[in-house]
Amino acid sequence: MVYGKPKMGKSFLCVDFAGYLARNHGKVLYIAKEEGLDMTLQEKLKAKDVAHPNLFVTEEMPSDLNTYDFIFLDSVNKLGLSAQDLDTLKHSYPNKSFIYVFQTTKEGNFRGANEFQHDVDIVIEVPEKGLAVQNGRFNQGGEMRIFEDQEYKQAA
Repeated sequence: MVYGKPKMGKSFLCVDFAGYLARNHGKVLYIAKEEGLDMTLQEKLKAKDVAHPNLFVTEEMPSDLNTYDFIFLDSVNKLGLSAQDLDTLKHSYPNKSFIYVFQTTKEGNFRGANEFQHDVDIVIEVPEKGLAVQNGRFNQGGEMRIFEDQEYKQAA
């Protein structure tokens, strides 16, 4: 689960991660419902140099996800998915990994029921521009800077 306020870098982080997974671990589907296939997303894909034969980008969720190993849902809110919908996806595709991207409330909390957070293994918050903070079941947390490319950071 990745969440943060608009323009903080959550989709940029996820695009980078999607490219890494495609290059090293299997077929990746990035569902870009939040931004669509517009110029902003194209700039992110180009800036992170993630083009790869194993990376597929679309605006809509296909009816069959069996072809993919990793599925990014950016964003769960724009796709109109409930916690039950995500649970159904996980049970329908038990050998797939899902990465959920969430919008936030004005207070900075992820938008949706607390159930969303309880059903994931890792939670990544992007609390400020370019900073990702991770917590989860597998370690005590950590953080990283999202924007390594200063030129893109200034343009974003």
